[in-house]
Amino acid sequence: MSSHVRTKPIPMITVPEKRLTVLIAQDDDQYSAYCPELDLVTEMETPESAQEDMLDAMRDYAEEYLDDLKRYSQSPNRAHHLPYVQFIAACKTEWELRMLVEVRYGVVHV
Repeated sequence: MSSHVRTKPIPMITVPEKRLTVLIAQDDDQYSAYCPELDLVTEMETPESAQEDMLDAMRDYAEEYLDDLKRYSQSPNRAHHLPYVQFIAACKTEWELRMLVEVRYGVVHV
């Protein structure tokens, strides 16, 4: 009998804690994406494009927020967004941003 010795470490996948939520819902022939933590909404023709548009909106919002930090951080309805904005701004790649987001799917009820 020969013993087999593993010389390479076993790869592990780590998943960071989710910080942001994107809710995607179908409404007739459109798909809405909503981020409750930042109060952002987008609407597109496919669920994939709604998610992509929301990621773009998050980055744009974070950039705008940080460009006018004094105004946003003192706004009663936007000041609590600062930690989320900082998480987004710290993402150097699209993949890092995706790791912060939990995507959930549903339907619109009126």
